[in-house]
Amino acid sequence: MYRIRNALLQRCYLAEMDWSVVRNPTLIATAGVYGLLEYLAMNAGLFGIWLGLLLLISLGRYCYTVLRATAQGRQNLPAVSIESFNPIGDIAILSHLLLFPGLIIATAYAQPTGIIVVVPVALVFPASAALMGLSGNIAQSLNPKNLLTIAKAIGSDYLILVCTYVGIFAGVSVLLTFVVPQFAIATAIFTFALETWALLASFALIGTVIRNHRHDFEIPGELIPREEKQIAQRLEGWRADLDRAYASMRSGLIESGYNTLHKLVEENKDSLEINHWLVENLFDWEEKKYAVEVAEKLIPRLIATDMHTDAIGLYRRCRYFDAGFTLPKKTAVSLAEYAASIGQIGLADELREMIA
Repeated sequence: MYRIRNALLQRCYLAEMDWSVVRNPTLIATAGVYGLLEYLAMNAGLFGIWLGLLLLISLGRYCYTVLRATAQGRQNLPAVSIESFNPIGDIAILSHLLLFPGLIIATAYAQPTGIIVVVPVALVFPASAALMGLSGNIAQSLNPKNLLTIAKAIGSDYLILVCTYVGIFAGVSVLLTFVVPQFAIATAIFTFALETWALLASFALIGTVIRNHRHDFEIPGELIPREEKQIAQRLEGWRADLDRAYASMRSGLIESGYNTLHKLVEENKDSLEINHWLVENLFDWEEKKYAVEVAEKLIPRLIATDMHTDAIGLYRRCRYFDAGFTLPKKTAVSLAEYAASIGQIGLADELREMIA
């Protein structure tokens, strides 16, 4: 038994599910809030029916929000928005939620015949939820061909995923039946919260498995790779610094603006990437002289790294905005020789005249 348990634990690890998501603070807190609201709905009479419907709609939307977030590799799950309680729209999402988890729960008590429905529904649910969460198209999420494609792409990890989310619900059921003491209101709220957590955790785990297999298949709407996301975040930070520099210079604080630009370059180790990015964005400013200043230092570095074509393009842009733009003698000679070698005789002569 011990060896079997270790083998199962090892196989679950190999499935590369991000188990940390089940203890995500946002997910746990959200489950607690829904648990409290569900208890209030159960004890609010006629108003409770309306509140319960809004909670069901909101929970359905949030389940797929969690799935999308984990599939995209987001470390911080989004909180529930007030818009999720809007009763208009997203009927497909609610229908899907009722069709699968709802159908499993409803038929689980109709034994032994219920097992005929529960088992196939439980097997196809992760693939269907993934398609629904990432495409928003219920027709795609119920298409057997699409479901089989997802299951094949995930491979043996798919069965581990099915066993995992079924195990979560089974564990919660056992916990609530045999372990949790009966303390009236507190027990009822805890029960609702724990059941909600199991549902959200299942959707989150589906998202993590989809994330880890994102290169195995293509799904509409899927998937900003982590590397691309990091690049986007870095560029967003650069843009914020550039905007601060622009605001300073427009306000007459030229030195402060230059300091911001110098700090941005230094923080990025004066790389070609940051200098090239700066030039491209500084050319969008009304005052082109700032771009020309950076370009004047960048062109020799481009030549030194055998990026002559980029150097020529940048030189032409500088001359367009500043007819008096010149290059150091050594840089001009190197660029003239390259221009002549590729047949740009006019440019070569222009550069030679510059140093004559």
